Amino acid sequence: MAPNNDDESPGAGLNCDLEHIFGGMAQPELESLAIDAVREYRASVAFAEAAQLQRVAAEADADCCPERRAELQRIHEHAETEHRARQLVLNNLIDRLGYVPKVPAG
Repeated sequence: MAPNNDDESPGAGLNCDLEHIFGGMAQPELESLAIDAVREYRASVAFAEAAQLQRVAAEADADCCPERRAELQRIHEHAETEHRARQLVLNNLIDRLGYVPKVPAG
């Protein structure tokens, strides 16, 4: 009987892809990428939170037109998706490093 690919974890293909990208990198290079990924992740969190606040404010504003509300909903959904994608990559980098690198201020 052929194996059922539906039983595989959703991240199985992603992990394979990330292995091709990060697999041959040395520790210092992985650490540098992880530091950049932490910064990008933090920025994506801030953007997603701001987008959510704008969407909630628009929903509460009776004068806000439906098109604007829909646009803010799309922006928020996109920001959340980007945030989750960055989190997956960051988690993979941290797993490969074996620790969370110290991120310099700035």
